[in-house]
Amino acid sequence: MCSATTNVTGFNKSKEDFIWFIKRATSDRKSDAHGELYHCLLKMFVDADTNKDGLVSKGSFSILIDTAASIPRMYGYAPLDADLYKTEGEKEKARQNMFDSMDLKNTGVITFDEWYRFTMEHIAAKVATIDAHPILDHGNKEEFLQFLKAAVKPGTPEYTEMFWYLVELFTESDSNKDGIITKRAFASIMDKLFETPMKLAIVHPDEGMHMYEEDEDKKAAFQDTLFKANNPRGDEKMTLDEWIKFAMEKVFKKLIL
Repeated sequence: MCSATTNVTGFNKSKEDFIWFIKRATSDRKSDAHGELYHCLLKMFVDADTNKDGLVSKGSFSILIDTAASIPRMYGYAPLDADLYKTEGEKEKARQNMFDSMDLKNTGVITFDEWYRFTMEHIAAKVATIDAHPILDHGNKEEFLQFLKAAVKPGTPEYTEMFWYLVELFTESDSNKDGIITKRAFASIMDKLFETPMKLAIVHPDEGMHMYEEDEDKKAAFQDTLFKANNPRGDEKMTLDEWIKFAMEKVFKKLIL
């Protein structure tokens, strides 16, 4: 998902989902988000490694930094070089200082572990200044319901944001990375889906929606029934499109009735 070009999109997400993604990637190194970020940083590094020896030289270092900066710049979290440096000489001096601070082994080249450590620390510091995610990190009941009313309408920014949120939940539950979630994984993904509604005391209108059930056996039995009812092929496998349709139609649209 990451291509090291002049304008690295890296993450085909809305700005709001990018915020959620980057917060997750820096706070949980076992998450899929962190795995995606790790591979993106590795791709950048390998592309800047012109000799293909696992090292980035001073000559390629500025290209590496420009590539990395293009991602937060897309979302308005990094200024243009023209706004940072008055002259080319000022830019070169700043890049040299950055290179020296990253070159912990004092070898005159950058190794991947040095690049990874530096960028993760830098990203974490920046993330700490970013506003909370409107879905997951803050907001009251009224704000969340207002968001849902727009999020269930295809074509709206809120729908795109919710779509990516559901995709992230799906990929994290797809432990085998084969494009499906099993009945066993369904219980976990449902818990995550209902985390915010439960926190905000938003009750699903269906009497049989026992996601709020404290009895774990009853809750598990309900989730099993729910999975089967929304598994049209009856193969105990749910695809991404089925998951999105279920979450939108059977959960979110009903929460705003």
